[in-house]
Amino acid sequence: MKLTTSVGVVLLQVSKKVSMEKIKKLNIRRSQGAKIIILTIIILTAIQVWFLFSSYKEVIIKIPQDLFKSQKTYPETELIVNSHYSPQIEEKEVEKKEELLSTESFSTSESLAQETTEATVKPEETLQSSEGNSEEVVLSEIQKKIVLRLLELLQEDITYGYKVYQQTGYPTENIWASTDVIAMVYKDVGYDLMEIIYEDMKAHKEDYPMDLKKRSEPVKYIDFRDTFFQQQFFKRNALELDNQFILDSNENKIQWQAGDIVYFQMDPDNPNKDLAGFISPHKNEQGVPLVIMISKELGKISEVDKLLEYKVIGHYRYPNPYDEE
Repeated sequence: MKLTTSVGVVLLQVSKKVSMEKIKKLNIRRSQGAKIIILTIIILTAIQVWFLFSSYKEVIIKIPQDLFKSQKTYPETELIVNSHYSPQIEEKEVEKKEELLSTESFSTSESLAQETTEATVKPEETLQSSEGNSEEVVLSEIQKKIVLRLLELLQEDITYGYKVYQQTGYPTENIWASTDVIAMVYKDVGYDLMEIIYEDMKAHKEDYPMDLKKRSEPVKYIDFRDTFFQQQFFKRNALELDNQFILDSNENKIQWQAGDIVYFQMDPDNPNKDLAGFISPHKNEQGVPLVIMISKELGKISEVDKLLEYKVIGHYRYPNPYDEE
């Protein structure tokens, strides 16, 4: 009996000793594991710090000297009435400057220097021929906003390219196609063409060349940037004007106003290659309006003499001034 009890005590002691050994080994393993994790974190942190220091480069952004220069040299007081950079002018002179800005004669620096007539011009009139000069017309407020925004874009670093922006529709970087110039300018002056064109396409799908995309439903964030859809929208909703500029016709010239939209056919077999642009407030030596546009050939937004070189397949003024009356 005593022998059995002694054996049981010994076995119990051995069992406790084995358990203690196992616990000790387990604690050692856990301690080693924690050390390994801490060491790994330290190594990874060191690698990140090394990578940051090795890849760090100081970037110096230089502002171009011509950033605030316009394509043509304008006296500041002719464009900015009562600017804090220029002397204050009399009220009558202010009226003259505003009248001058509202006419297409502000397209050249020479015409800016001339004084306008004292006749009062109604701001709601979109077209008005002067008695002395049949080419002089009155621009609407929206046309003036478009023209001023176009002149700003000529100074911005925007390059040619096309990317799809599913979230915004509009380009979020300075990489634009020719139709983006149209869409972005109108967006900046208060017209969301992405929304407007999409709603018009949904309501009048039969009027749009959906077969070119091989689908039956419009896609909001893409279609307003396609040349043929954009042009079809203006054909339906804008004032459609003459596609041919006739140099010797004053009646024809009056149709070509700054801020008008034009579309050019570059390949009759591929409408995807058509280009869009705006009529510039400036003209060449013969009196032919220049065009503000972007293309792969130009590389950036430029003011070019292409109106008689390219084939015009669409010429529009939006919004239609007669619809606003």
